[in-house]
Amino acid sequence: MLALVSLAVFGCSRAVDRAIDRAVAPDVVTSAGPELVREAAEFGGWVVPVNAKVLMVRREIVRHKTYRMAVEMSPDDFRSMLEQSRFTATFRKLYETSLETTIAGPNLASSPNIETAQDLFVSPTGPGMTRTVTVDERDADTRIAHITFSAE
Repeated sequence: MLALVSLAVFGCSRAVDRAIDRAVAPDVVTSAGPELVREAAEFGGWVVPVNAKVLMVRREIVRHKTYRMAVEMSPDDFRSMLEQSRFTATFRKLYETSLETTIAGPNLASSPNIETAQDLFVSPTGPGMTRTVTVDERDADTRIAHITFSAE
């Protein structure tokens, strides 16, 4: 009898575990296509410069939506992007690059300078979110922005 009850409990436990895994399994889409770029930019109230090269966009939905973008551009386009996106947070040097998650571009550890900043943003279409920008100042002419929009 004890063995039968143990098997039943074990079987139910495994079924519940599988159901929970399916319920919280992330919905992830990765692309550099214009549709996902536009979706991410609209979600984050963001303006991607025309001359910028979008390396990758990733949408993750677990409980909330998160978008990550990696965008390569000139220093002038980077400043313009921040201004047009109304991102006014103060950047600070990022010393521990291993703590930063990127989806495309060169390894941050190989960069001469990494800076990061974060603001709070309320989208006209809905959710409040945290917008984080980490910029890889690769050289005098190249900025690679790693941008994350995380819904609250």
